[in-house]
Amino acid sequence: MPSRRAYLATLTAAGLAGCIGEEPATGTDTDSPTATTAPGTAPRPDVIVEAAAVQYAYRHIENVDWNGIQPADGQFVFVTVDARPADSVPARSAFTLVADGEQYAPAELAHRMPVDLDVPGSAYTPDREGPDRRGWLAFETPAQLDSAPTLRLDRDPAPAEWELDADLATAPPPAWEWSVDTPDTVAPNTTFDIAITAENVGDGPGTFRGAVNFSYPLYAPRGFDIPLDPGQSGTETVGAEVRDADPGREIDYGVRTP
Repeated sequence: MPSRRAYLATLTAAGLAGCIGEEPATGTDTDSPTATTAPGTAPRPDVIVEAAAVQYAYRHIENVDWNGIQPADGQFVFVTVDARPADSVPARSAFTLVADGEQYAPAELAHRMPVDLDVPGSAYTPDREGPDRRGWLAFETPAQLDSAPTLRLDRDPAPAEWELDADLATAPPPAWEWSVDTPDTVAPNTTFDIAITAENVGDGPGTFRGAVNFSYPLYAPRGFDIPLDPGQSGTETVGAEVRDADPGREIDYGVRTP
């Protein structure tokens, strides 16, 4: 079925054969980038480009017990930099992503608490008090670039530039169809699986990212990632339980996807 942002599954625990009311409802780049100095630039400063990855969506904390999914208008390019060896820590604004003759400034993400990114670290925020000199920068670009992006650092005495190992940036984007399934019946005090099946109907590889938000027995999110090549399908299961549920009680599960 067509991709949807959210889906609500309702389960009713009823006696020993409880009823369940339910209807059917991005490959990643993780290798370290190649750190090279672009022609006409000075030798690299003491800043390390640690990792780069392309994502078409990211999972984020919506509130303390709930996850959401933020899709990209095109694609997100995440780059982890380590400025701890540097004498002078570069500002975020000193970095740009360069591709196809365009420069992209670091993006202010709509949701500032991403989780489970394909690059290590937290957000690179050297301008805040007590900065962490190691962290990721996020860039938003069109969904398919003609040339591989590079990371540029504008800094005295001359700029530096790094090639990035981010092959997905030049690949066609994926597209998704998905469904969710739960058992037809469930007994009290048992566990069962919520199965999410996704198909990549696009022209490029990607990872289908989502989250199941639980309201019982505790409020808690559980994320899932299904990497798929074009034309592939895959299923991820998330375990659930109806511990101490009274017969006839309805339990809601929110499934978030791009």
